[in-house]
Amino acid sequence: MTKYYFKSKEFLTKAIITVIMVLITGLSFLFANNIELALGLKHFYNTYEKDFDYVYGSDYFVTYLDVGQGNCTFVKLPDGKTMLIDGGNTMYGDKIFNYLRSINVSKIDYMIASHADSDHIGGLIKVLEQFEVKNIYRPFQICGRGTSYKDFVPSESEDLADVYYYYRDKLDKNAKISRVTSSVYNDFLTAAYSEIYFENSKECKSTVTVFYDGLEIGDTGYSIKFFAPEKREGEEGLELKTMSNTKGYATIGYGTTDSNNSSAIFLLNCRGSTFLFTGDAAFESGSSKDSDKFEEKDFVNNLTNEERALLSNVSVYLVGHHGSQYSSSLELISLINPKFAVVSVGLKNGYGHPSSEAILRVLSSKNISFERLLLTSNSGNLAFCGNYGQIYFAQEISEIKTSYKISWILLSSILCGVILIIVWNVKPKQTKS
Repeated sequence: MTKYYFKSKEFLTKAIITVIMVLITGLSFLFANNIELALGLKHFYNTYEKDFDYVYGSDYFVTYLDVGQGNCTFVKLPDGKTMLIDGGNTMYGDKIFNYLRSINVSKIDYMIASHADSDHIGGLIKVLEQFEVKNIYRPFQICGRGTSYKDFVPSESEDLADVYYYYRDKLDKNAKISRVTSSVYNDFLTAAYSEIYFENSKECKSTVTVFYDGLEIGDTGYSIKFFAPEKREGEEGLELKTMSNTKGYATIGYGTTDSNNSSAIFLLNCRGSTFLFTGDAAFESGSSKDSDKFEEKDFVNNLTNEERALLSNVSVYLVGHHGSQYSSSLELISLINPKFAVVSVGLKNGYGHPSSEAILRVLSSKNISFERLLLTSNSGNLAFCGNYGQIYFAQEISEIKTSYKISWILLSSILCGVILIIVWNVKPKQTKS
């Protein structure tokens, strides 16, 4: 005779499991949006997001282009002028060219090369070849060859060669002039100093300027103010046009081989919306080999009260150095409290960018939420515009990522159903007597 023991207990256990699964599924439905965002199952769409037609229809817009592990930003200014900030690696030159053509750009009024690294200036070479560029802003970094201070020789394309010799021979190596031996930087300078544009059918030589703290650019509806790097003072202070064809001033050095800490730090203000750019500037060790000073830290510490007020509640912050752990300090984030943060970064890059440390610091902003931290590696090109004090954005979503989206409600319902089928089809234990 076969007897079934604990049959009522087996039934009760299954019933309890069923109730628990239903409760868990029901609760997950309530938090479906957050779960989908966390698992990458859903693209968040909120009231700040518009389509590209809306953004590009504004009288100004700022587009952070997806150039992998690099930076490139295009700006259409309220008066119709155009600005290009950095250009990613050389391989992205064609993408930038095609983008500019697609939005009917024929001339670049302002080109800013934030610093000499190839992931910021490489694509600018193609732009200089294909478009007329009126004003070019470069860093105070001398291009040449040679490893040591004494053996370094400025390249033929370097307009600041005499400036370098002035600092080397008249002063000493403590002047810390940033030396760059990159062939990409050399190609950029060659193109920059040979660039011409046409105005009223007249051929004009493009203006090349070294950016510096205090430099301002502006017109109707917009202004661009530079905060770093600082000008040199005293005997080292030099107006560059006295020894070259380059405008601007010699800026302080953070080590002869440190490229990142010569980055342009500036604020773009378009009709009350503000956009902060810091290049690859750092606030602590990690990106400098021969300096104990760091540009981002100096920038924050040396601001006047008026400048601090100007930098408060930034609309969009391009996260420094692609989200490196050595950039975007708590002091900077608490000062600017950005409403949106953009990380220009390559998918699965070898640098580990963005770092969790930097992301947590950015998220500490009182204005930032998970949905307002945007990565070009996930979103593609990102475009922002402002309207009556409000900021809006549009983003691309990868076709691969989009094709694999699935509703958490559907997924959790299927999982719950499978578990309950398994539970209710488990046969009770049997024993023979």
